[in-house]
Order: sequence, then structure tokens, then C-alpha cells
Amino acid sequence: MQNRVGLRPLPLVVSLALLLQGCATLVGTVPFKYVPSLASGEPFSLRLGMEKLVDKRPDGDRSATESIPDVDEKVTAKLLEDFRSSQMFTTVDFPIQGDKDDLILKGEIKRFYWKMTPSPIVFIPIINLLIYFGIPVNEAEGVATLRVQLVSAKTRQTMGEYEKTSTRTASFSIYNFKAGEAGSELADAFRDVAKQMKDAIVADGKAGRLAVRN
Repeated sequence: MQNRVGLRPLPLVVSLALLLQGCATLVGTVPFKYVPSLASGEPFSLRLGMEKLVDKRPDGDRSATESIPDVDEKVTAKLLEDFRSSQMFTTVDFPIQGDKDDLILKGEIKRFYWKMTPSPIVFIPIINLLIYFGIPVNEAEGVATLRVQLVSAKTRQTMGEYEKTSTRTASFSIYNFKAGEAGSELADAFRDVAKQMKDAIVADGKAGRLAVRN
């Protein structure tokens, strides 16, 4: 009888954790609300055109982001905003202006997802009562990977290739999760990927690898 009483809190604790997870539906606009980072170095006297990125994600990523329609369009639009805000180039065009642009950025979305999973401790009798003292009950993970190329608009020669990835995680107790912010880890990962990409492009520019030939 004593063991039965000791196990009674288990369904309640698990139900509470699963309820919190159920409230943690990815908010489709959150991953695109980050503030772009500033580019390091002087801007290039070059005009950049950007093509829409191609969605090449695995099925698991797609199912995890069903609340975001047209991921390829939204990721491209945010990356366009990021590059324009950083003022790395004289102009950033979308769609491309073939007769005016010096470089074209094109590429693929390899990973882009956000998920929340319950912590294993939730399913351990007695120990799971610690959730009432603020230990994490759910783990959130956001992953972004982009692979892009910079090509000469005139010759179509590849001037640079970049594949950047970032993972951001966070733990939540029953007290500190905010449903309206579900997806912020993906926003942080996306911002970091964009920053890595811009830093790599700046480094190539300083090294003279983006010299455009007419």
C-alpha cells in the first residue's frame, strides 16, 4: 500500500509536463524576429543579388516546422533583411538584377527546425517531484544549417562557398516557460548562422578572393 501511495504523484507530474509540452507549439513568426548582427570591416563596393534559397531539409525538419508555411521564402526574406541591415554591400537585390549585380548569392536550407521534448526525469517516480522545486521538465532545441555560394554575376564563376550551422538549446521548468516565445532557440541559431556566413564573406573579401572580373 505504501508503494502505491508513493507512486500516485507520477501521473500528475507526467501530465503536467506533457501539458506544458503541448503548449509549446512553435510560433511560426518567432524564428524570424531576431535582430541582425553588424558586419565587421568596411563595406564592399559591390552589388549583391540574392536568389531564393532552396529547401533541402529532411522530412523530420519539415514536420517539426509545419506551423511555418513557405520556409524557403521566409528564410530567404530574413537573410535578405540581415544582409541589407549589415550594409556589407552597396546594394542587395532581390530578385537578382543580372545586368547590374556583381555577385549572386544562392544556396540551400539544409536544416531548420525547432522541437521541445520532456526531460527523462519526468518519468522517474518520486524524483520527478523535484519539478515543483524548479528543475527543468522540458528541453528545447533549435537547429539551422545553410549552404550558400557566391558566384560572379558576369562569369558565373564560384567566388566562395559557405556551409554554416548552429544549434541552440534551453531548459524550462514549469515556472519559466513562455508559450509566446516558442521557437526563440531557432531564432538564435538562425542569427548565428547568418553571422558566421557574413564573417566568412568579410574574411574572403579582405583576402581578395571576391575580386570580380568583367
